[in-house]
Amino acid sequence: MQKYRKKEYQGDNFRQAIKHNTLHYLKRMVFSGFLVTALLLLLQIGILFVMFFWLNNYANLYYEAAVILAILCIVFIINDDSNPAYKLAWTVPIVLFPVAGTLLYFYFKYNFGTTAIRKVAFEIGKETRRFSSTGDELKEELKKESPEFKKLSSYLERYGAATYQNSSMEYFPLGEIAMDAVLNELEKAEKFIFVEFFMVEEGIFFDSVLEVLERKVKEGVEVRFMYDDLGCVALLPRNYTETLKKKGINARIFSHIYPFLSTHYNNRDHRKIIVIDGKTAFTGGINLCDEYINAFEKFGHWKDNFIMIKGEAVKGFTLLYMQTWNSVSYRPGIDYNKYLNTYPVKESGYIIPYGDGPYQKEAVAENVYRDILYNAKNYVYIMTPYLILDYEMENALRHAAISGIDVRIILPHIPDKKAPYYIARTYYPKLLSAGVKIYEYRPGFIHGKTFLSDDLIGTVGTINLDFRSLYLHYECGCVLYKKQGLADIREDFEENFKKCIPVNRDYYELIPVWQRILGRLLRIVAPLM
Repeated sequence: MQKYRKKEYQGDNFRQAIKHNTLHYLKRMVFSGFLVTALLLLLQIGILFVMFFWLNNYANLYYEAAVILAILCIVFIINDDSNPAYKLAWTVPIVLFPVAGTLLYFYFKYNFGTTAIRKVAFEIGKETRRFSSTGDELKEELKKESPEFKKLSSYLERYGAATYQNSSMEYFPLGEIAMDAVLNELEKAEKFIFVEFFMVEEGIFFDSVLEVLERKVKEGVEVRFMYDDLGCVALLPRNYTETLKKKGINARIFSHIYPFLSTHYNNRDHRKIIVIDGKTAFTGGINLCDEYINAFEKFGHWKDNFIMIKGEAVKGFTLLYMQTWNSVSYRPGIDYNKYLNTYPVKESGYIIPYGDGPYQKEAVAENVYRDILYNAKNYVYIMTPYLILDYEMENALRHAAISGIDVRIILPHIPDKKAPYYIARTYYPKLLSAGVKIYEYRPGFIHGKTFLSDDLIGTVGTINLDFRSLYLHYECGCVLYKKQGLADIREDFEENFKKCIPVNRDYYELIPVWQRILGRLLRIVAPLM
């Protein structure tokens, strides 16, 4: 299976390929529209602030009106049904800059772009719900087998995620291993291929995938490709969809960024989904970029994961994909049945593919994580690149550990972003005091988003332990219950614990004081990051 990458990974050819990719990256930064977009966005923010501070010319009137405005806005925020930490994060700029803070708050909360996307996504979710129900017979089976899992199954069904049997799962602990599996499965496509990623960059990984997709189009396979505009703004040429369409690929961009018009920067499509013929699906933390397959070191060794699903549960991923696809350009009455045939695989256990996003006020993904913590009997192992917790999630982690559960969290030792890294470390003292065991992945950056408990239940997906994933982004995950592949996830955790630095109070004290102080200051605005 190494045939796709062998020529690129050898000696001078490999170094030349990386040099070529670096030059192309710099050219795209300059010519693709990224710099233009960034400059226009900065100009947009600058104009807003100039307008806000222009009111200072009317100091007395401004002061009195600003105080009243700030009080009214804070009262409004307190009575809003959003996360308390998110409310607090907005309260600070409103108190400091009443007019600017208030206008920015309502700009981001009630702008037409975000509202339109959420409304369409909500309507499509209702439209597809009839295809995602758990059968009565299976519900009775779950009630007898595990009342705890039955409750989680019922909860997720209410938000459009059915429970499936007759499905298999295979776990890939590294991007380079997952890449080979993805290419192998793409080669088998006969009817359709759906691809959805947050980040896509021309290079070894994407070029290998694109080569197969082009060949499949010529064979008559329907190929749909979707990527997030903000995730790819510095990675792909502007309007790269036109290039894909010329190759016969039906391509769409999620949430175009139009400076001065775009108002939905916060709500990105962070999902990673591949569906092939309704028979096979992939999801996990991996994007179509070369650092994810360790073609080169960006932040040390890149530790990520992917899972492959076969069988009836693939239907759940097909629905998730079509929901996002149709939300980009809504077409009522689409023939969903054309893509929802199921192909059972005889294997025990249950799988629940689920989605989450700002179109629903329920924190579905966070509640899945908390459910695993509250129902654990022996252990919960967690892998996440970011740790920015609200009170409920922090309390769930501490409660489990204080109750005698072996709670372990693996975090990066080499960060990709400094600010979230500093914030994550501010949680160490309180978690450690409750008995939570924290590990930093010594070789580099860990990007997997995985929970595992008691060799019984786990979830793999795209959802980080931070506000952006849990409240703002469109995300997806996959609950795995009593599946054979959970043993492979357990083995991966055990292997990586050995590669980690165990964090204790002495280790925390060695962190520079300025980093700890900065991290605590940043926590004030962490929900807005």
